[in-house]
Amino acid sequence: MRMKRIVLLALILVFAGVLVLSHSSVQRTSNGIIAFITDWGSRDWYVGAVKGVALSIFPEATIVDITHDVPPFELEEGAATLWFSSREFPSGTVFVAVVDPGVGTERRPLVVHTENDMFFVGPDNGLFTYVMLDFGVKAVYQITNESFMKPPVSYTFHGRDIFTPTAANLAAGRKVSDVGPEITDYIMFDVGAAYIENGIIYGEVMNHDQYGNLRTNVTRKYVDELGLTFGDRIKLTVEGKTIETVFVNTYGDVEVGEFLTYVASTDQFAIAINWGNAREYFDADIGSEVIIEKIK
Repeated sequence: MRMKRIVLLALILVFAGVLVLSHSSVQRTSNGIIAFITDWGSRDWYVGAVKGVALSIFPEATIVDITHDVPPFELEEGAATLWFSSREFPSGTVFVAVVDPGVGTERRPLVVHTENDMFFVGPDNGLFTYVMLDFGVKAVYQITNESFMKPPVSYTFHGRDIFTPTAANLAAGRKVSDVGPEITDYIMFDVGAAYIENGIIYGEVMNHDQYGNLRTNVTRKYVDELGLTFGDRIKLTVEGKTIETVFVNTYGDVEVGEFLTYVASTDQFAIAINWGNAREYFDADIGSEVIIEKIK
């Protein structure tokens, strides 16, 4: 009889555990993924420390390193990289994004909850501009609740002491509205929009990769409006330097060392040199003017 009671009690506990887990998964908006993007590099101990903090709070977390090699202090580069990569993640992912030259000053720590139920944790310095513009914003919260932080909070490592603990708590199921007050005066970049005038596209460089390929704010929509088709010749001006090149599918469509333009995997008009570096050739950077004209 005693054995039957033990077995019955065990079954009840298991069933209760299933109910609790089921309830938890239904109530939790997050999916347990914490994705990191920073400018810390991999030489130092910073990345390992924040992963340790995340796992101490939420051992079941799935941790993803998007990159820790954003060029130091390059907010626009970090914002673009975050946008390009986050589009491929499922709803419920929590992102820790830290490119934060103002750490320890009066700039605020934030959580951005986007319309597609993603969560972006990091500094209020414009880093979330592109994801907010693309995904839409449900709410933005200033992190003030100390129970979401790792004490004592240092002045120089908010990634460890504020952003990662907040992200881990959100991934574990705590309500985003509990992090602190909702705000509406958050910082966003003044993003220039591409446009067409008299059959010419005007845009700017938005991002570049390690190969020196330049991605612009000119989307496929403008390419289609200009009537570009594969094989068309175009006159291209970047940072005041003009060349003639071709619009193609991919790098191998031209000879080694030749220029090409194409629609990148991010759905943006891009400029490259096959086995070369377009950024170096044009001496271009984020914000450099790009002018595209179809040669008739």
